[in-house]
Amino acid sequence: MRKDRGMMGIGALIIFIAVILVAAVAASVLITTGGSLQQKALITGAQTEESVASGLEFMHVVASDASQASAEPHAVEDFKMMARLKSGSQGINLNNTILTIDTETQSTTRVYGQTYAVDTLTASTVSFDLYYVQEGVSHEDGYLNRGDIVNILFHMEPSIMENQYVAIKVIPRVGQYTQVDFYTPDSMTAESVSLWPS
Repeated sequence: MRKDRGMMGIGALIIFIAVILVAAVAASVLITTGGSLQQKALITGAQTEESVASGLEFMHVVASDASQASAEPHAVEDFKMMARLKSGSQGINLNNTILTIDTETQSTTRVYGQTYAVDTLTASTVSFDLYYVQEGVSHEDGYLNRGDIVNILFHMEPSIMENQYVAIKVIPRVGQYTQVDFYTPDSMTAESVSLWPS
């Protein structure tokens, strides 16, 4: 009788140890899976935050009057947009950034061309160019970093006439695109015309 009890006790002990081992393995799997999911969640969150926060902030848009107030109708063709990084944005590589200009009659796409040493309204017809108004502590040509303020320059042909809709969009490789849209004034008689904000 006592031998049977001993055998039952050993069997129960073996089952108990087996249950503990299975529980330990299951706990280890759960901890490993939880850690992996947490790491993926952090990475996804950082990527989402970067995609939402990154981008440009336009400060104003001006253009030069191509007609020099000497002919009718008046038009603008050389554009200058002052911009900086949004708060919390990572630096933007302008070599991977696209600029699109849409009007009621035309649509063009530009890529980064060059950095000017002087602030001029004259720019390329096939690219957008830059002039650094202010250079941040981590400044690098061809990039927009924290503290940098730039004038984005581009030239439009044919010229954009009075009372015409214009939508300008800057699309970085990572982050949100930035768009401004406006109508050119009904009367453009000055050499320099402020377009946005109106």
